[in-house]
Amino acid sequence: MSSIDDKMYKIIQDPLNGPVKVSGIFLDIINSIYFQRLRYIKQLGLCNLVFPGANHTRFEHSIGTMFLASEIKNYIGINDERLEIAALLHDIGHTPFSHSIEDKFFENFGLIHEDLTSDIITGKGIYGDSVIPEILNKYGYNPEEIADLATGRNKKTVLSKIISGSLDVDELDYLRRDSFYCGVNLGNIDYKRIFNTIKISENDIVGEEKSIPTIESAIIGRVLMYSSVYFHKTCRIAQKMLGIAYELYNGKDKNDLRMNDYEFIYALENDKKSSEIIKKIKSRNLYKIIYRSSYSEDALNNIREKMSVFDSDLYIIDVNPPLYFNEKSRLKTDFTVYYKDKKYEINKISYIVNALNENIKRRDIIVSADESILTKAASIIKT
Repeated sequence: MSSIDDKMYKIIQDPLNGPVKVSGIFLDIINSIYFQRLRYIKQLGLCNLVFPGANHTRFEHSIGTMFLASEIKNYIGINDERLEIAALLHDIGHTPFSHSIEDKFFENFGLIHEDLTSDIITGKGIYGDSVIPEILNKYGYNPEEIADLATGRNKKTVLSKIISGSLDVDELDYLRRDSFYCGVNLGNIDYKRIFNTIKISENDIVGEEKSIPTIESAIIGRVLMYSSVYFHKTCRIAQKMLGIAYELYNGKDKNDLRMNDYEFIYALENDKKSSEIIKKIKSRNLYKIIYRSSYSEDALNNIREKMSVFDSDLYIIDVNPPLYFNEKSRLKTDFTVYYKDKKYEINKISYIVNALNENIKRRDIIVSADESILTKAASIIKT
C-alpha cells in the first residue's frame, strides 16, 4: 500500500492476516510517535487477567483494520486510498487501557477517544505536536477530511460507513483478533464471504440475499464476544477497580490522555491514594462477588442504599450488560440486506437476530467488594 511508487517498504507480519506490505504514507504514519504509542495500549484493557493471551494492542488492530479496508476495495469497486488511511488512523486517539476507563476520562475532561483521534490527525488541542497533519499534507490529503472519515463523523460518504457502520472493517478485525488472542473462537467471522456478497447501494453497504446467513453468524459472534469476553464479570471488576483508582488519583491532568498503559499504571502506583488499589490489580487480588440478582431499577436503588454505609472505593455495583447496551445501534442489528428483491434491516427478517436482541436485554446486578468488608457487606446486602 502506497500513494506513490516507493521502493522503501516494510512487511508487517500480522498473526491474523499474514504479511502486510506498507510503504509511502502508510509507513510514515506507522513510524510516527503517536501511532507507535499504540504498541503500549492493550486492545482489551485488563481482560488479560481473565484471558492470559489477551495482550494484543491497538497497534496491530489498526494495521489489521487497514488491511481489511484494502481488501474490501477489491470486492466492491472502490479505488480511494483515503479509506485505508482513515482505517489505519481510526484508533490513534485511544486512552490508556482502551475502553476500560474511558468513562472516567469523559467525566473529568469531556472527551472520548474519537475526539482525541480527530485532534491527533489535525494537530489540535493537547496534540499540537502531532506530525500526522504534516504527513497527510505531504501526500496531498486534507487532515480534517481524514479525521471525519476515521471517526465515522462524515455520514455522507460510504467510506466512513465502511470504517464505522453496521458491519465495518474495524469490527471485523477486532472480533476476529480478540477471539484469536483470547482463545475463545467465538468471533471467527468469514469476512471474505461477507465481502463477496455485499455491494454499494444508494451510498450504503447492502448485503445480497445470499449474505444473510453470514451476516447472522457475524451478529451471533458479536453478541457472544460481548457476553463471554467484553462483559465478562471478572474483566469488568478489574476495569472498574482501575476506574476507582483513577478517581482516587491526586494528579489528574489532561495529559493523562496522552499516556500509554505503562505510564498510566506507574503514575497511579506512585500516588498515595491510588497506589493500594493498583497493587491489588497487579497481583490479581480483585474484589470478590458477594451478590447477584436480576436487574430492576428498584433493586438497583435498594442495593445502592444498603451499600452506602461503606466507603465507595471498597465496592462495585455493576449492571451487566450495561444499560447503554440495548439499542440496535450498539448491537448493530440494523444492517441492510436484500430479501425477495426488497431492502430490509436484518432484524426485520431474521428470527435469529431478534432472539439475540431479546437475550441481551437480560441484565444482572453484580456486587463485588474488597476483602476488608467482604463478610459484613455480604451480610448487609442479603438482609
